Parts: sequence; C-alpha cells; structure tokens
Amino acid sequence: MRRAYSGAAVALAMLVCSPVALACATCGCTLSKDWLGPQLGSASGWAVGVSYDFLDQNQMRTGRTDIDQATAERILNPSGHTGNEVELQTLSRITTFGADYNTADWGVSVQVPFVNRYHTTLQDGTQAGYNFNQFNALGDARVIVKIGLSAVGLAADASSGAIAGVKLPTAPTDEPFNGAAGGIVDPSLQPGTGSTDLLLGGFYSGGWKKLGWFTQGLWQHAVASQAGYRPGDAITVNGGLRYADMGQAVVPLLQVNYVHRNTDSGDLVNVAFDGSPLTGGDLLYLAPGISARFGAGFSAYGYVQFPVYQDVNGVQLTPKQIYSVGIRKTF
Repeated sequence: MRRAYSGAAVALAMLVCSPVALACATCGCTLSKDWLGPQLGSASGWAVGVSYDFLDQNQMRTGRTDIDQATAERILNPSGHTGNEVELQTLSRITTFGADYNTADWGVSVQVPFVNRYHTTLQDGTQAGYNFNQFNALGDARVIVKIGLSAVGLAADASSGAIAGVKLPTAPTDEPFNGAAGGIVDPSLQPGTGSTDLLLGGFYSGGWKKLGWFTQGLWQHAVASQAGYRPGDAITVNGGLRYADMGQAVVPLLQVNYVHRNTDSGDLVNVAFDGSPLTGGDLLYLAPGISARFGAGFSAYGYVQFPVYQDVNGVQLTPKQIYSVGIRKTF
C-alpha cells in the first residue's frame, strides 16, 4: 500500500523540543529551550527539568495551501487509482526529562522523551479503510555537548561556540495499528526513527541595552538506520529575544524558528502514484513566550508556536499551533 506521511508537517524532529533545536518529521517542536537555563559563561552547576509539548496535526496541506479531506483524497488517489493512505489527524503529547551540567566554557545535556500519540487514517484512501493507532512509549534519547569558543582560546567569553551530539535509537519502531485493518504504523509516526543521528551546529548570543538575544543553527543527519528507513536530513535555525526589565522574575520571550527537512528514503518510504515525495518541506514559526523564576533554583516557561510559513511536499498534516511548557531546577 502506498502511503502519505505527515512528513515535515511539524517542526520536523523526533526532536521533541530538546534543549537544543533539533528537528523531526512529525512530532516535535523547533524551540530552543537551553536559552532559558544556565548558560555557558554563567555559574557552573547541574540542572534538571521536564517539558511538555502538545501539537494537534489536523490541517491537511499540500505545498503552501490548506486543503480539505475531499481535495486530499483526489490528489492522493486520482482517477483510476486507489490505495494511497489519507491521514486524518496526528495528536502528539511529548514529555521530555532532561539533565544538564554547565561550566564557564562547556556544557553537556541528556534528554529522554516519552511520547503519547493518537493517529487516525484512511488506510487505503477510502472510508472503508479507516484505521487508528494510540500508544505511550519511550522516544529517542539525545546527548548534546556545547563548547564555547573561549574554551579553545578563540574568544574572550563563551557567548559563541559549537554544538555536537547524537540521537540514539532508544525508541520502538514497530507500533501496530489498533484498528481492524491492522498493519504497522508508518515509520515517520513511530515513537522513534530507528536511526542513529549526528547533530552538529553552533550558537551565538549577546545583549543590547535591556534586550538579550541569541541565534542557533543545527544540522541533523542519520549515520546509521534500521529496517530500510532513513529520515531525511534536517537543518534548524532559531533566533530569540528576551526583555530584561521586569525585575528578572518575569521575562517576556520571543523566538523565530525555521526548519528545512529533506525527504525520507528507504524501502519503507512510499511516494505518490506519480513518484513525487510525501515527506519533507520548509516551515517557519513565530513563538511568543514567558519565563518566571520562583526562588530556590526553580523556574518555569511557556511558549506558543504559530506557523508563519509552511511549504510541504505532497499532502501532509500540519498543526495550527504548538504549545510548550516546562519547569527547571538548578543546583
């Protein structure tokens, strides 16, 4: 059966909003959250935290245009053809536990996500093929290292530096459909990709009067894959501002998040009848937010990501908003 994946439809990452901007095809956000906690160049120490991300992919889209179900069915199953899957909704709730240690020159972070996902689809493109899946599972863990240019004598402080890390294949990749039609859920909708990914990037931050700002870029590339499925490379670029004139207890935040995702490849990746890809694309989000300190090392934050630009390959599901909240404790 040929299938239409949700592909790049969200912030492209099993990224699950890790403390650096990662990216995944269907189930995460592109926010950079490490800017909220201890930074390189600040006091050394440990921090732990938990974040929760909610996204409901219920808007069918082709290219840069929102479409309805009837249009999606016509595109995916043109006259004389049947069998292309038409996805209806993907609802993801992702809880990520993290721990990090920072010094004046370098930092290391570990993130472990847990994924709750509900997905509905017309498995053969018709109402008779209605199928669904719901699961709670461990996601793909990540280990990230940040090194300030000051650590190698290239800068006077750690306001700029490099990011390197790895995404590990810790999540299951064989979740089945729960409906009567059965079968295995598409690779891009599994708790994990089954791949080991290399993460490389950099960051730069600074301040001007009462504003703090940062930029951050990251490239994600699968260096090893399983079961014939390889997620497409992703490039994520984030920029952010924070306003520091409210006693530092409550701080308004704003981010701009962009991600480009290449198409997936491998034996388990299907395409439309004309051979065109059904994964990958370009997405741009604007994310206002707020952070607050509560004393004793506790802080919390919240963001809402609004899509500004979405250009996806084939027919994919996109969210109208992405909600993210979290709490941290520094030691």
